[in-house]
Amino acid sequence: MDHTSLWTVDKLAATKLLAALGLDVTDEQIDRAARHFAQHRQDLTSWAAERAQSNIVRTLETASPDMFMRESDQWASGFRFAEQLVMTANPQELLDLGPERTLSKGQILRSMVRQARRE
Repeated sequence: MDHTSLWTVDKLAATKLLAALGLDVTDEQIDRAARHFAQHRQDLTSWAAERAQSNIVRTLETASPDMFMRESDQWASGFRFAEQLVMTANPQELLDLGPERTLSKGQILRSMVRQARRE
């Protein structure tokens, strides 16, 4: 995994985990934990996208026999085309997760302070 796939939330989660464990934290440890969180997040979003795509396809397949009986051939052709688009879409495209806006260290620290005050 390349470094650009790390999100601020990965670093925040890593920092919080290591602090909660009461460890003396180095930048390298935070980076290693953040990479682990990033991989976990990517695996989870891939799983969710694939599951959503499967559920959409299953719903379309369940509804199609009844609809094909009632609708015109032109409608059925459009339905099949839409179904094909959903089935051939890359699950990652369904998520539409573009590059994250990068936060400054000050913004990250302010966020952590606000969160600590809430707890």
